[in-house]
Amino acid sequence: MNRRLRQGGFSLLEVLVAFAILSVSLGVLLQVFAGGLRNAGVSDDYTQAALYAESILAAIGREAPLSEGVHSGPIDDRFSWRSTVDAYTEGMPVSENMPVHGYRVRVEVFWRGLAQARSVQLETLRLELPDPSGQGRR
Repeated sequence: MNRRLRQGGFSLLEVLVAFAILSVSLGVLLQVFAGGLRNAGVSDDYTQAALYAESILAAIGREAPLSEGVHSGPIDDRFSWRSTVDAYTEGMPVSENMPVHGYRVRVEVFWRGLAQARSVQLETLRLELPDPSGQGRR
């Protein structure tokens, strides 16, 4: 009978050790999941900013004039943009028959992240032919 009483269940120390192991394991798992969710949010912000930057970059010279200078503005309550257009002459052909103007176009979309300001920057080169009517560039 004494033998059956000893094997009847877990001791208090065994139960406490099991709960301690379980709580540490759950704490680690929650940190892993929270980190994954945070990284997914940051990745979503970068993707959205890159799409905004691509859209603004595509509009410069087509929907908006291709003029040298810095332009900026808000996109929505979180994202803002800044574009810089500079003359580009490196490696450009010099010919009176084909006077091509080169421009370096930079677009930066920035936003405030969880801990710091973040940004995405895209850059391209654009060529522009002068307007044949002589009334400015096209």
